[in-house]
Amino acid sequence: MSNDEQTAKQDIKKINHLNRIFEDVISDASDLIKDLYWSVKMYLFFGLITLLFGVQTLLYNMDYIQERHYIPLFITVTMIFAGIVQIIKYFSLRKKYSRLFNAQNEMRNT
Repeated sequence: MSNDEQTAKQDIKKINHLNRIFEDVISDASDLIKDLYWSVKMYLFFGLITLLFGVQTLLYNMDYIQERHYIPLFITVTMIFAGIVQIIKYFSLRKKYSRLFNAQNEMRNT
């Protein structure tokens, strides 16, 4: 068997495997989009919660920060940064998957 024939057989096996994967994705597409939608929403929710905890930590530990205790400041900055990153990720993912979400809404409305 030549090298080209072996490569062709491997490609056929890969294509068959990918076809099975795509068939599963197509059969579960509606559920997959719903799960993706709520997963994206969780970025916003947890980003806001983390941001609020960071602000609360800042306000609660203001006296310690003024006395140059920097651990509460570090925790505050870290939480605020993490919250902002999660919120930015939410908007990025929402934009990336907006066509899927719109298609799901159209299917639901018809």
